Amino acid sequence: MTKPAIEKPVSRKANPQSNSVAWAILGAAGLGYLGIAFFAPHLLPDLSAGRTHVTETTVMKVSADVESLKSELSKLEADMSGVKADVAAQASQTQTLNTQVSALEEKARTAEAPQNTASAEVDHAQMPAGLPGTAFTATTNDSPPPPKIINAPRVGAPIETGSVNSGSNGAPISFGPAVVKPAASKPVGIQIATDPSVDGLRVTWGALSQIHPEELGNLKARYADIGTASNPNFGLIAGPVKSKVEAKKICKALAAQNISCKVSDYKGEEL
Repeated sequence: MTKPAIEKPVSRKANPQSNSVAWAILGAAGLGYLGIAFFAPHLLPDLSAGRTHVTETTVMKVSADVESLKSELSKLEADMSGVKADVAAQASQTQTLNTQVSALEEKARTAEAPQNTASAEVDHAQMPAGLPGTAFTATTNDSPPPPKIINAPRVGAPIETGSVNSGSNGAPISFGPAVVKPAASKPVGIQIATDPSVDGLRVTWGALSQIHPEELGNLKARYADIGTASNPNFGLIAGPVKSKVEAKKICKALAAQNISCKVSDYKGEEL
């Protein structure tokens, strides 16, 4: 048998004219686009509009964020101003309280001196007169001279004595059994301050009762005149206290805090 002949594909040669035409068309289109872009750019489509819109949106968003940050900063500044005002007010109150405490401590320190000087003074009008037949000894430089003895009894003269008259029938008087009545106990108080004026004692009591409520919260204040005409002075007395033992405990607690205190009778006028 004979084999059929195999047909080989026939290769076609490229046409150089068709390639040249294609390149010429592309070149003309490019030159035309360049010419329009150079001489009449308004005829080309505006491709930057989209980008402009995107840019404006971004700017608006950034501006909104900036405004939000500004509002937050303003709020923080307002809060800081409030905190500063509170701190300043607290500092002012603390300074006022420290001033009052310093004044009270100063009064407590100086309270001892007027009391000592007032007790050391001798009122010559209240001193007992000398007895007949006795001599008066001066103890201070300002004491009055010895009193003169008038109608002194003679030496060796009989001493006259009084007697109790008997009853109408001559019988002795019977007084009955002695009855001892206990003296009424005076209310106990504590003297915690002195001042030349009652108004000063009111201020002192207001401050002390606030600073020491545990010791003075249940007590009431009175003032007593403990000075003289030449040196007026008033004592601040708090009470009533149950007993002198309780009063000593309160004074010990106050003395530990540099407050002058001593046990006294609960006397004087209401403050």
